[in-house]
Amino acid sequence: ELANYGEYSGNPTRTETREYVKTVLDLMTRKKHPSGKPKILLIGGAIANFTDVAKTFDGIIDAFKEYAEKMRQVGVRIYVRRGGPN
Repeated sequence: ELANYGEYSGNPTRTETREYVKTVLDLMTRKKHPSGKPKILLIGGAIANFTDVAKTFDGIIDAFKEYAEKMRQVGVRIYVRRGGPN
């Protein structure tokens, strides 16, 4: 099952990335999977030359800190695959 697919490019700021990720996490953590399966969050893709990966990951980490307990409660697993020159 794929519940959400999103793409955020164009060199977003830390704040923009944090708010985007919070929206995804809010939807993802509202309730457990009905059969108890873990929920999988994939963070991936190639990054354009102009994207500051450190800045975007700071925004992701900010959102994770805010949603850490909810993610644990519903059993979210996170997989990361990032590429690109930055």
